Amino acid sequence: MKAPPKTLAMALAVLGLLGTSDVVAADLKQHLIAAIDAPDGRYDGELSGRMAELFKGQTRSPAPVRVQVRTLRKFAEAGCARLEATLIQDDVPTKEGKRIPLAVRYELNLCRDGQPPSEGIDHEAASRLLSGETPGQ
Repeated sequence: MKAPPKTLAMALAVLGLLGTSDVVAADLKQHLIAAIDAPDGRYDGELSGRMAELFKGQTRSPAPVRVQVRTLRKFAEAGCARLEATLIQDDVPTKEGKRIPLAVRYELNLCRDGQPPSEGIDHEAASRLLSGETPGQ
């Protein structure tokens, strides 16, 4: 099943915000870090603040936004994990006039400091990419 373009855009926007030091993503980061710290690797809570308002604005629903996070695997680097996060909101209007639940699910690698783990990163390839080199140069 293909995700609707709007859902993909929302997921990409959320991931983009997490990569910044923007205060908008601070609340969501805390939910993600709570899952890293949880003994069972899971966290369930309600998103608040500017990130929740941004999400509600995109969906045109005033319903609360829940966050469910589960740890898929721990990295060797302390405090780092592969996480699956799901943002869930009920009562989202459709073009047809119905109101349905919406879930946006994504995975990411994250450490307690808010950065991705260094494990598995090809630093040489990343450096070439950031410098503007094309593959094979």
